[in-house]
Amino acid sequence: MSNTLTEVTSAVTTALSKLPSPESIDNAARMQLLGALDKLRAALEPPPVTLLNHCFSFWALSVIRVAQGMGIFDAFAVAEGTKQLTLDELNSRTKGDKELLFRVMRYLCAQKIFTRPSQESYQPGPLASQLSSGLPTANLIKHFYLHMRTAAHLYEYFEAKDYRNPADACDAPFQFAQCTRQHHFDWLTEHPDDQEAFNSTMSMTRTADGIEWFNFYPVEEKLQVASPDRTLLIDIGGGIGHDISAFKQRFPQLPGQLVLQDLPQVINDIPSPLAGIAAQSHSMFDAQPVRNAKAYYLRTVLHDWPDKQALEVLTRIREAMAEDSVLLINEHTPAAGGELSPIAAALDLHMMQTFSALERTEEQWVALLEKGGFRVVKVWKPQQEGLHLTTTAALYEAVPQ
Repeated sequence: MSNTLTEVTSAVTTALSKLPSPESIDNAARMQLLGALDKLRAALEPPPVTLLNHCFSFWALSVIRVAQGMGIFDAFAVAEGTKQLTLDELNSRTKGDKELLFRVMRYLCAQKIFTRPSQESYQPGPLASQLSSGLPTANLIKHFYLHMRTAAHLYEYFEAKDYRNPADACDAPFQFAQCTRQHHFDWLTEHPDDQEAFNSTMSMTRTADGIEWFNFYPVEEKLQVASPDRTLLIDIGGGIGHDISAFKQRFPQLPGQLVLQDLPQVINDIPSPLAGIAAQSHSMFDAQPVRNAKAYYLRTVLHDWPDKQALEVLTRIREAMAEDSVLLINEHTPAAGGELSPIAAALDLHMMQTFSALERTEEQWVALLEKGGFRVVKVWKPQQEGLHLTTTAALYEAVPQ
């Protein structure tokens, strides 16, 4: 057995030296190899070590957030030309004292976020450059730091609720942890830093997968309007406009109006006017002002809501639709059976703790749409998956019953 492990170690070491550049690696091959490595680790790692890794996993997010507060990543971003900084140099450019800085850097090096080319210097790895102020990836840390604090109260929440699955959008673990009855989105309006981190994170997740819905849905066959004055597509809850802007860029020749809708605090965060797109402040729970549009489109919106509120949104949309209108729901969909990735499984729990919502399976989406008065025409899926760390991309095309 020891000879076999030695051979595997040698093979992995050899493969490391021959890896192509990260940007040239095919995503499907990348995920297949990472999955194999996860299985290899699970097979080799003794249960006590696995348990300790779980027990100490929360430190990564906590220490990265502290490092952001100290200005460590910003210091390296400013010093990009030099690539390396000594502890004294870093101490002169960050908050806090040298002793704490050393301990934080020691942990970040253990996590391979930084390396130590020598005893006197630190060098940032690829992840460190993504964590300086203003970057969406840096705001991702801020966003999930908030939710880590919620997760820390899950046990107490379920003890108090007798371990019942949450169904009330204003009585989720988030409200329990924050001692509020406000819905998460309402709470964000009173916490602008968290609102900014949320908006930035949503923008990042909309660009992360690399497969746009209109690349596997026959837009030019399905979405045509006779009059240029008619709304061709309305993006409901579309954030700061990534999806609809990409659609506009891909199909500039299609006649019809394009409309982006979201809450005022999101629309007001759009950095510059969107060319050829009308941006509207609107709550999707109110009557839909854009009537008779050809397509009503929602991406990763309804997964934020339990069935009760999701059905209210579907009702408002159905009331505004024309006879030839279509509803397009773009959601990542976990398989009904089989094994999920850790991130996919965690994302479902994230929806639960924040919104009392869930990541629905295909069967659950179809059932929800039928209950909301729609008939599912087809579930469209890309032939080739992108870098989906969560679940499978799916576009639900539905029409009023």
